[in-house]
Amino acid sequence: MSILFPARVCFALGDVVKNIKESVAASAESEKSWKAQTMVTEKGKSMPAPLFVILLPAYKEDMGTLEDTLRVLASHGQARESYHVYLAMEQKEEKSEAKAQTLIETFRKSFFRMSYTIHPQGIPGEAQGKSSNESWAAKQACRDYADADMKHNVIITTMDADTHLSPRYFQLIAHMHVESPETRDTTMYVPPLVFDRNLHHVPLPVRTADLMWAGAGISSLYTGSLVCIPTSVYSLPMTLLEQVGGWDTGPGAIGEDLHMYIKCFFALSGNLDVKVVYAAASQCNVSSDMKGIAGYIDGIYARYKQALRHMWGSLDTGFAIRECAKMFRRHWSATPTRSDLPLSAPKYVCDHVKVVRRQLLMNRSSNWTAFYTSTGLHKSLVPKLTVTDTEAVPPKPIHVWNMCTLFLRLFEAHFLPIHLSVILTTSSLFMFLTPSFLVPEVLHLAIDFAGWCRLGGWLLMLCYFWRYEQYHRLCVGLRQEEMRKAGLLDDMIAHDGFSLTTIHVAGAWEACLFPLGGFIFGAIPALQAVLSHVFTDRLTYVVSLKPQLAMKSWRSMTPSSSPMRAKFNKQALSRLDHAASSFRMSQPVKRK
Repeated sequence: MSILFPARVCFALGDVVKNIKESVAASAESEKSWKAQTMVTEKGKSMPAPLFVILLPAYKEDMGTLEDTLRVLASHGQARESYHVYLAMEQKEEKSEAKAQTLIETFRKSFFRMSYTIHPQGIPGEAQGKSSNESWAAKQACRDYADADMKHNVIITTMDADTHLSPRYFQLIAHMHVESPETRDTTMYVPPLVFDRNLHHVPLPVRTADLMWAGAGISSLYTGSLVCIPTSVYSLPMTLLEQVGGWDTGPGAIGEDLHMYIKCFFALSGNLDVKVVYAAASQCNVSSDMKGIAGYIDGIYARYKQALRHMWGSLDTGFAIRECAKMFRRHWSATPTRSDLPLSAPKYVCDHVKVVRRQLLMNRSSNWTAFYTSTGLHKSLVPKLTVTDTEAVPPKPIHVWNMCTLFLRLFEAHFLPIHLSVILTTSSLFMFLTPSFLVPEVLHLAIDFAGWCRLGGWLLMLCYFWRYEQYHRLCVGLRQEEMRKAGLLDDMIAHDGFSLTTIHVAGAWEACLFPLGGFIFGAIPALQAVLSHVFTDRLTYVVSLKPQLAMKSWRSMTPSSSPMRAKFNKQALSRLDHAASSFRMSQPVKRK
């Protein structure tokens, strides 16, 4: 595993880079001919197809962070035609409703629709977190789009409050949705991640840990992979969401992205179709507002708390096992159907003839009609079972290969960090404390072989960091071009909104020390989470610290982030927007 996983990460990253370049080239051609499609609902309303319902969960998020995210979404050319943004707020946050109303007042003209939901606190059985908040908002979205035909063309996207999505993300999903009608109701859409906004401002261990975190997510996104696990950002059709019962709200769903994937995966017996969207989702690294040594330490502590929350998701391994057992029970209890029986044959018979029926089916009798009439069953009052008395036959058989692959991915995510750390520590101590002549030859060879494997894995990870640098520069270049087209590039550059490279100051030295970040933010929180699960499955949800770097100048054009906001002057904002637009049209764009 110490070699196979890094090798797969390197391969997957190279494949993602190649496909992003091809996707950009193809999008440039198709964008000219692509036209938004519409459909008419049962009530005669014209709606975009597909319609993107974007859930933006927010709990104690800085007002500026939400404004930045919404402004990037509003810059998309299709936003006013097909984006319905739901601000998923928490009742537990003071004045969250006022915050949502202010944001809607500011941005409502930029989108097809904007709404907000307030997730109540204290619901029995629920745990505070992103999953329960999304569940509440998704229920409202399903009520808003109750038309059966419309649901097949509604795609729900969930993201973090600080995520910046490319317009190509939604364009590519729209293409795939329209071009694959046979699988669109069972498809999940997953993008790769890139930390490209404040990477140059965080401590070295945090930087390397997030680079490895991004690589772990990308490792399953290579061409031909049938198990592609989402990380933070993903989209799925409303029909699939309703089929699986929405997001879970219990304490076991704290890792909502993987949890939701597992839920959809086993609901479809491993036949979930996942399409990779080759438009990277821009993310921020966890950071601290403090300066100097105190800020360095506080940043590491903030990243550790985030890592503990990530590793708390190891509960999903148990959830996957339970869902797997339910899937097998569902298949075993499903009523067998026969293609060679006439339509007049009864589907169920009373208990005392079930044995006869089973034997008849085993003998593949073709004279069912004669048996049916000779026994008098056509005249008897055979009790009929309702739909709830038996489960429907699953549409597809269990995909065993996908199931095995998923459990391998779960092992890599939840147990491999501890596994490698324990092996490395114990083998090193054993060889250091034990005289060589007391070590059996076979054991000595095994330890030497493991050491060479670890060296190979370390070299492959250095190769990964080199390839990630290429991926990072590609993503930053594409996002800069998108911001230039939207007229937002100058402001983002002026406020240090891009991390142009992943290697800083220490150069190769920091890349060589990546095991330190893996140990601090991988093995230790994983071990803490697993041991804590012996006593509790609940973790207090704490919002990760995020930077306030980019687009601060725009906030002077929007209401203050104070809870007691003044009423917004629409005419003044209109004049400012018009002046800014005229300035961008008359001045050349400054680029670095």
